[in-house]
Amino acid sequence: VHQTLSVDLTEVLNVVIFRNKKPILLLVSIMQFLRAILPQNFSSSLLVIVGQNTAASATQPQPSSLQDTALHPLAMQQVFSLIVSLQNLLVHKDLLLSQAVVACLETLVEYLYVKNQDLVLHVVSQPWHRFLLFTLLSGGQKSFLQPEVLRLMTLFVRYQSRNIISQKEISQIIYEAAEANIAELPEATSCALHLFLSEV
Repeated sequence: VHQTLSVDLTEVLNVVIFRNKKPILLLVSIMQFLRAILPQNFSSSLLVIVGQNTAASATQPQPSSLQDTALHPLAMQQVFSLIVSLQNLLVHKDLLLSQAVVACLETLVEYLYVKNQDLVLHVVSQPWHRFLLFTLLSGGQKSFLQPEVLRLMTLFVRYQSRNIISQKEISQIIYEAAEANIAELPEATSCALHLFLSEV
């Protein structure tokens, strides 16, 4: 028996955006949910997305920008807040959380690219991504070969964010990959490295 569920997208996103001491498994579950629903453009026969205060907005419609209309049911402010929150979660360096965050970022950027290519280029070229990479690369040898770092770099290479990742860093990854014993690398690292080199 199929049952249609109603989900308040704003409420779901706010759990990640305002994540005060939320359990990691809850955050990971929400990111998995976003990964599933974003490629389907929030449409499903089993799921109905509702906005916050739907009843109130029906009586008092709020004007939205053209960009908000293009991103519906997301709004520009939600997108930027979500991306910043996902980046902050990456800094925690929890393996399960990092994998979910990077996968969610990849799916979100692909969703935005379909909706508004100019917006994607604006989002991926923001200088805070550069700071995030510096933070992620701040410890350990072979840190360029961390799967989440490689997947982030692949994202920046794909969308040609030259102000975020430089030729020097690309060369450093290739050097570290050449120095490493590929057979001994974890599967997640090997897959991420393959995707990065294919994109380059």
